Amino acid sequence: MRGLLRLVVVLVVLAAVAMAGVAYAGVVQVPVLSAAFGMDKPLDIGSMKPDLSGYAAFQKKHGLKHTSPDANYTLSSLHQFSGSYALDEFIPEAIILATRTLSGYSATIHDVQVKFHDGSATAAAFLDAGPFGYPVSGPVKVDFKIAVTGPKGVAVTLDAVEFGRVGIPADLLTKAQDAVNGYLATRLAGIDGLNIQRLELQEGGVYFKGTLPNTFGSDLPKPGQLP
Repeated sequence: MRGLLRLVVVLVVLAAVAMAGVAYAGVVQVPVLSAAFGMDKPLDIGSMKPDLSGYAAFQKKHGLKHTSPDANYTLSSLHQFSGSYALDEFIPEAIILATRTLSGYSATIHDVQVKFHDGSATAAAFLDAGPFGYPVSGPVKVDFKIAVTGPKGVAVTLDAVEFGRVGIPADLLTKAQDAVNGYLATRLAGIDGLNIQRLELQEGGVYFKGTLPNTFGSDLPKPGQLP
């Protein structure tokens, strides 16, 4: 009986240690422990706060229209684009973060931050990969660069990806980069009104020259749906 009790105690301790390790790593949400380790929310990368009034002024200046309810605009939603307007200016980070798509909430990805530097950027968010068939959830951080490849094309270079406190190995990083660029090639090609002449990541924002759609519709996000 004493031996059985000792075995039960050992198993409980091992289970607790395992749960603490998972919670600390930030790849699975464990009640109480994930919050204690700060892994229940995105990492703070020091990005600017969304400038809602600045975005409203930008929207009015360029005649941007949104044809769907605000709740529909998220990074997990399927968007529709139409119309066109010319743009040749620097767009501040705070205005980009105030767009409906980045500030919108979906269970899959939310609390998005982006920090822009000269030639590179860092993005952070909270990601739940469950709808895509992966039983992991936690804060994700991505360091990346963007290069223009054509009027409707960009190439993304992923310098580093962290899920919780776990860095993604180089071979998986390459596969992720290929998947992102393959997706973008298809998605950007289908956006009416898009013509990229210049796209530069600069300190505190993005410089864009070309044309963009001026009318945006969006479906409600669905579990496991790619936008």
